[in-house]
Amino acid sequence: MKLFFDEDTGKGVPTALRAVGIRADYVGNRRRFRLGTADEIWLPVAGREQWLVVSCNKAILNAEAQREIFIREKVGAVFLTSGQERKIELLKLILRKLEWLERIDEEETRPFAFEMTIGGKSRRSPLLPSDDEMRGIP
Repeated sequence: MKLFFDEDTGKGVPTALRAVGIRADYVGNRRRFRLGTADEIWLPVAGREQWLVVSCNKAILNAEAQREIFIREKVGAVFLTSGQERKIELLKLILRKLEWLERIDEEETRPFAFEMTIGGKSRRSPLLPSDDEMRGIP
């Protein structure tokens, strides 16, 4: 399993994970994706390479073009529900949920998306908006 963190989650957590032997990378690592790299650029690579994306940006599933790439390229992702998690909380969460992350990475049919709270509760996130969401009804 390789975890891939988008720019919104930053480099601190993947750097710490790599320091303890967990395969992790991030947008902003100049070897592959510079800061500011558009989601439309790294999403297809994440899908082809079968990285497990960790992101605070659930809007990826709401923006039509990004959602289309997400589905077409068979991306697997876990979206953090608040996006306001402190780095140390996020690191602890990833370490606590590592077995679950490995399991979904291996067993779930791609594309897939889950939402996860900082407390570790997770639920599957729909890849397509509901009819109500399409009409603008929350």
